[in-house]
Amino acid sequence: MKCRLFWAVFGLMLITSSNAQELPGMRVSGRHLYDKCGEKIILRGVSNPNIWFEADGWIRYREIEKTGANVVRIVWQTWGSATILDVAIQNCIDQKMIPMIELHDATGEWDKLQSCVDYWVRDDVIEVIQKHQEYLLVNIANEVGDYFVTNAAFRNGYIDAVQTMRDAGIHVPLVIDGTDWGKNVNIMQSEGPAIIEADPDHNIIFSVHMWWPKMYGFTENDIVNEIAQSVEMDLPLIVGEFSQMHGSCDEREITSNNSIAYKTILRECQENEVGYIAWSWFGNCNPLWDMSDEGTYESLYSWGLEVAVTDENSIQNTSVRPYSIVNGECNPANAVQYDSFERTLMLQNYPNPVEGLTTITYRLASSGDVMLAVYGNDGKRISTLFSSKQFAGNHTVSFDASSLTTGVYFFILEADGLKQTKHFLVYR
Repeated sequence: MKCRLFWAVFGLMLITSSNAQELPGMRVSGRHLYDKCGEKIILRGVSNPNIWFEADGWIRYREIEKTGANVVRIVWQTWGSATILDVAIQNCIDQKMIPMIELHDATGEWDKLQSCVDYWVRDDVIEVIQKHQEYLLVNIANEVGDYFVTNAAFRNGYIDAVQTMRDAGIHVPLVIDGTDWGKNVNIMQSEGPAIIEADPDHNIIFSVHMWWPKMYGFTENDIVNEIAQSVEMDLPLIVGEFSQMHGSCDEREITSNNSIAYKTILRECQENEVGYIAWSWFGNCNPLWDMSDEGTYESLYSWGLEVAVTDENSIQNTSVRPYSIVNGECNPANAVQYDSFERTLMLQNYPNPVEGLTTITYRLASSGDVMLAVYGNDGKRISTLFSSKQFAGNHTVSFDASSLTTGVYFFILEADGLKQTKHFLVYR
């Protein structure tokens, strides 16, 4: 079987223990988020409409804190001042919750992505971000783009956005929403690995907004299957918005056509260690999207009460606040060090499914002997892609699968005394 092999080591993508320490706060490794001390964080929280009601968030944060949430997604817009943003972020941290700030200006409009990036790289905004970078997440823009944004446009647009923000000195985890008003998880599964690979910090989270009722062609099984697929890909994914229903602002009845299986979202996120953030605490044009009637813990009702408190997979029953944000220091009992982020790790190949050329990226914690090969579903080796010594860092190998028939195949990496496997599908 004849395969063409292309491989290259990208020097700008090398990650070592020393530069891992240069990341100022939280970072993504594999599909999980970790704080500066190496504690895994599974996000559990709500969106709060700061910019439209109470910009500094102080009153509402104290109510949200009662749920045990470990994150607040702070709704913001480009007309909001850096001075008040600074206060809004600090108030959230003071309540021992992680602030995730997002810009709402480009919802559904792909051509406005750049205007959001321009806001983030303003000198006064960068100053605020760097001040709070130990605990901060930045959601670049809410639900940018409609159904017609192409995969290439999404990939290239966000690669440029991420690079611009990194060049400006922003090194916190960046959160990227799907297109089609956040609903499109497939575009993130397809293009996410390339965006992560292009990020010099490899510090990206993808956010699907599960506005997935039957009237848009979704089923409850889509929640189960798409989360499972993302987990299998090792894609850093969260459910960044969901509610009990979706429709117009005037729709006041929940039906089988517009309802969303939010309990399934809670269950699947909990079982798969996937973060979730509910939309939203209060103040919507349609009260059926509100978790609370008056923006208070005591006025939580219906689906909001279940998501926040009473369901077995609710925020209150599953949220864990990192020791570092509660106590202002690393847990002395936690032996995890910065170099734990530099473990040997193989990422999912891209693209997958495969028709022709596909790329596999892996990170070596230390220099040594490496074997990377392709195997068939029958366990027989098809091709050896690499078998030699390699330096520590990130490495990328391309494989031409055009001669393979439709079926499931495997990349197997042997390095550092470990064996790691990623399966891929060839489809004709």
